[in-house]
Amino acid sequence: MSSISAIRVAARVQPAKQAVIFLHGLGDTGSGWSFFADFLQRDALFKHTNFVFPNAPVLSITANGNYPMPAWFDIREWEEVQSRPDVDGFLKSLETVRRLIDEQVENGIAAENIVVGGFSQGASLALASAVSLPVKIGGFVAFSGFSMINNKLLENKQSINKDTPVFHGHGSVDPVISLDMGQTAQKFYTGPGGLTNYTMKVYPGMPHSTCQQEIDDVVSFLHASLKLEK
Repeated sequence: MSSISAIRVAARVQPAKQAVIFLHGLGDTGSGWSFFADFLQRDALFKHTNFVFPNAPVLSITANGNYPMPAWFDIREWEEVQSRPDVDGFLKSLETVRRLIDEQVENGIAAENIVVGGFSQGASLALASAVSLPVKIGGFVAFSGFSMINNKLLENKQSINKDTPVFHGHGSVDPVISLDMGQTAQKFYTGPGGLTNYTMKVYPGMPHSTCQQEIDDVVSFLHASLKLEK
């Protein structure tokens, strides 16, 4: 398997028993979220956890005047992201997620001990993975997530993760991915998407970013979904 460009942080104590794969947002890189590994590894419960922060390819973004930047898929309309979705680009990035999971499984980590998460564009992929992966994993995390290619996802829906825990955090004043967009994603994934273990938390006053309370909530989510023992 060819290696996917990523910041990879090995578990502090080998052998690794869990893995967290986290996808960045538009214009960012894997290194922009590598602090998350440093933060979590202060917690001894994550001593056997690998962290992977993949790098998106550089694409010309239609809605940004075709300006090239790291992106998991093109954004053609900011106001109506579903109107002309980049289906091919989105599906290609979902395949990258599957390959990253396969990489960890080949390294000896059970699929149910892997969590896939992301921010913004990365969160959109994490949520879509919950209804498209052919293998059951430990959980999904979405920071400021939204839904894309809904019809295509329903055409090819996989139900193996229908009861896998999903955490979706969103800021109440997000000017980029509005709270309404986040709530629309929640309705899609818990409705036609069929997900039954979906938690959405809204953080008052939080813009298109994260906050300490959201991070704390995700740490608790990871403890539970990866069954980390104290």
